[in-house]
Amino acid sequence: MLVLTVDQCFIYKYKKFCILLAVFFGGLTVPLWAQQAQLSDKTQVSLITASPGNELYTIFGHTALRISDPVNNINRTYNYGTFDFDTDGFYWKFALGNLQYFLSVNQFENAKEGYLKAGRAITEQKLNLSPQQTQQLFRYLENNAKPENRYYSYEFFYDNCTTRVYDALNTVIGDSLRFQKPLNPAKNSFRQFINPYLKSVSWVKFGINLLLGTPADRNPPESETLFLPDLLKEGFSHARIQQADTSLALVSEQRFYAPQKRSVISPASVSPTLSFWFLLITSLLAGFFYRTSHTFWFWFDRLLFGIIGLIGVLIIFLWLFSSYPSTKWNWNILWSAPALTAFIFSFTDSKRLSGSYRVCLVLYAAILLLFLLSWSFIPQQIPSAILPLLFLLGFRSIKKQSESVNQERVNVL
Repeated sequence: MLVLTVDQCFIYKYKKFCILLAVFFGGLTVPLWAQQAQLSDKTQVSLITASPGNELYTIFGHTALRISDPVNNINRTYNYGTFDFDTDGFYWKFALGNLQYFLSVNQFENAKEGYLKAGRAITEQKLNLSPQQTQQLFRYLENNAKPENRYYSYEFFYDNCTTRVYDALNTVIGDSLRFQKPLNPAKNSFRQFINPYLKSVSWVKFGINLLLGTPADRNPPESETLFLPDLLKEGFSHARIQQADTSLALVSEQRFYAPQKRSVISPASVSPTLSFWFLLITSLLAGFFYRTSHTFWFWFDRLLFGIIGLIGVLIIFLWLFSSYPSTKWNWNILWSAPALTAFIFSFTDSKRLSGSYRVCLVLYAAILLLFLLSWSFIPQQIPSAILPLLFLLGFRSIKKQSESVNQERVNVL
């Protein structure tokens, strides 16, 4: 059985992005858990944060917990970002949000070596937990690591390796945890939090923003803000634990492990924005020089409307059948889904359906115009890269309708 550790997200592999978006964090690990022990007073709990790697599924970084007890020879890393790639129907379950992730346990030195070899830096924050809190956390994690308890359904923003670690710590720290700084002072949405991590993979950024609906544009309350590894690390670095009349810094010590060479994702040479503007300009020029080539434009329009229509189908599918709440209420359905109707009508020949085809094209052009005019009022951040696509779709819709009318007049004559 192949077991992979994935970093947070919306993405599994770059080459497999058509599934959507994936998910997220690297390294091979073998899940193991042992019988619980009574920890010594020298036990230390640490928050482990790994930097992003050079694979897409590691792009958001990773969060884990370390429990180290030199007296009992315990030095374990608890990782909630593990999945079994050999799961039957892996991609189907991932697309539907039904893929089961689980808590795995590994020796810290093995995990550290794996991250450093992959060119990923590690930040270890030692936490000021009492012996009682440490023992309670250890019991919590060991119980979670049991085969009957370790599985959960992964979700981009609300239930991932970082939120699970925070929930585990919050269980033992409880109301004594005090954050000294606002966790979201800029009032960022979920989408705005993840976009900076996607700058180097512009096509993936475009695809993810295309498939995420309005829930991704919600400003999360502080209780939901700590869903990314860097956000949790930063929040903990300014947090304190209130104990009776005393207040202790949550992080007692911070260590940094640097790889010999940091991993870097090479950016795409051509961005979606540049590609789509090039397509629009090229199409307009081709329409001027090759306006009499009816066969070429017949198949060009079918391909254009067909691809855009399939995007609409994917959006509808994720909206209706995926359990991910962040793919619901997606306004991109307005400009993409109607293209499928135009594509289907293009295969009809009867005069009655031909008239319906022209009506469909006119309505589609009107929808595109209304979408553009309402751009600033839509409660969702729409990828600006689609602007040339909207112009192209509108232009070809009007052009196609005009050609259909002219052809009917010729037939009548």
